[in-house]
Formats: sequence, structure tokens, C-alpha cells
Amino acid sequence: MVKYITFCEMTPEFLKLQLEERQQYVKSWGRIASDYGIKIVFWGMPIGVREHVVCVFEANGNEEKFFKFQREWLALGTKEAGRYIRNTRSIPVY
Repeated sequence: MVKYITFCEMTPEFLKLQLEERQQYVKSWGRIASDYGIKIVFWGMPIGVREHVVCVFEANGNEEKFFKFQREWLALGTKEAGRYIRNTRSIPVY
């Protein structure tokens, strides 16, 4: 089973949201992920690193689904792309 540790550098617009709004926004990613058979194992807001959010996604061994999910999750190719998430990096772990 493949898991992805994904680090998210958020935008200043995201960081201006109240803590509760930020938490709800991150939780909404789970709904998008479930459409692709992916689940968020856990997530957090780390301290002392460049990224503002870290998530672990479980992809049930299907990398293609993870990349399709990522495209929708990041709103790539839409006006919403980059609104709250500036940059991500993912590490697949087995």
C-alpha cells in the first residue's frame, strides 16, 4: 500500500484565515480524496518548517488515482489554482 507524505506551502491569503477556517479547509481535502479512493490518514500544521500543512494520503497502491486526485485537489488548470496552496511536494512511502 502506497502512502504519500505531502508538504503544503500555503499562500498569505490562506494564512490570513482564522485557525478554524484553515482547519475546515484542510479537512475538505478528505472529501475530494474519497472520490478517488484515497484517504487522509492524518494531517497537521507543523511548526518550524517552511511548509504550513503536512498530510499523509493512502492511495491503495494506485499512483494514477493519486495524481488525478492531486490535479483536482490543487485545482490545476482553473482560476482557483494557487489561491490557497502555493506549492506542494510529496514523498511516496511503502
